[in-house]
Amino acid sequence: MRVSVVLCLSFVLPALSRAQQAIPNTPQGFQQQYHATFESYLHHNDRELQSRLDTFAIPARWFADTFGPDRGPALAAQYASEFSEFKRRTAESYAAGDTMKAKMQVDPATPLDIRTRPWTPADDTKSLPRMPALRAPLPSVQKFDIHYVLASPGQGARLTSWIDSFLYIDGAFRFFGSGTRPFWIPQAKPEI
Repeated sequence: MRVSVVLCLSFVLPALSRAQQAIPNTPQGFQQQYHATFESYLHHNDRELQSRLDTFAIPARWFADTFGPDRGPALAAQYASEFSEFKRRTAESYAAGDTMKAKMQVDPATPLDIRTRPWTPADDTKSLPRMPALRAPLPSVQKFDIHYVLASPGQGARLTSWIDSFLYIDGAFRFFGSGTRPFWIPQAKPEI
């Protein structure tokens, strides 16, 4: 019995310390957290990819703390839908790399990478539209430009890029909305 408890702790404690390790609130910290998802994708580890994407979820308690117990649950439900879309879209963007290489007639063996940079206030012409009433202050919204690039020497070509918005909460970056909009503004669906 004692051996099984020690053995269990040897697996659980390192996992807990990794999960609780704070990411620095810097562009390099964002790159570190985001790039980990891409590494999981490259290793064909979907379970780990989903787990790492989950680190970008805003904690459930934050909605009631920030927007109050009357509005928090509705905003949490709306966020869950937006966050699910963020996870799906991110995984699909990673998977589209091979298709993009074929369209550009790039050698299929050419490695791909993810690079990020802050979307600076000079680049941002929009403020937070239609903000719900707040019970607690909203952390600073940080927008990051995410580039999917060919990573072999001499290539350096950007295949595609996108912008997403994040908040830094509890030692990690948390998805806040697609592009420059917050999660409570639904993304317009393209008309067919």
